[in-house]
Amino acid sequence: MTLFQFLTIFDDLKQVLRTGWLLRGVPPSRAENVAAHSHTTAILAYLLALQTKESVDLHQVLLMALIHDAPEAVIGDIPMSAQRADPEIREAKEKAEDNAMNQILTYLPAELQPTVSEAWSAYRKRTSLEARLVEAADRLATALHAAQLVKSGFPVEAFQPFMDHAEKTVEALHIPQAKDFIKELREVFPQKL
Repeated sequence: MTLFQFLTIFDDLKQVLRTGWLLRGVPPSRAENVAAHSHTTAILAYLLALQTKESVDLHQVLLMALIHDAPEAVIGDIPMSAQRADPEIREAKEKAEDNAMNQILTYLPAELQPTVSEAWSAYRKRTSLEARLVEAADRLATALHAAQLVKSGFPVEAFQPFMDHAEKTVEALHIPQAKDFIKELREVFPQKL
């Protein structure tokens, strides 16, 4: 196993389009790919971590943010609408992601595998502050891209759920700067349609 194979997984994410956009009528030429989304998520996670008043492991935050969608290079992007429609789909997706991550981990040198594996496990549990920060960053990155799409002419109704979900996730963190960001996004997305 080689580091080259591990890095290829992340390069492959550039080819995986986010299905949530495609399902809402965004053409493939305008749809965000998973690598771009993960990049924005990592930046937002870093900024959220810097602004929390609690003690936070910045290394964990960044590692979680960088790997949180890695399994999608193997299994693709399974839309949230399908997962919400059937709990069995959600369970199957989670199992497939764990299996994909286990495969991805084999590409790392043995001494690096535990660090990445622990970060993945912590992210999946969503119990640590670090994992909750990454989850909020993930939702904010999605809402930010949705806002960009709305501003370029796509219908707000199609993307409102992304904003609502981001707002709910961020509110639980009690970070004033994140709430300010939500207010700015709300200029694009009204409270209620």
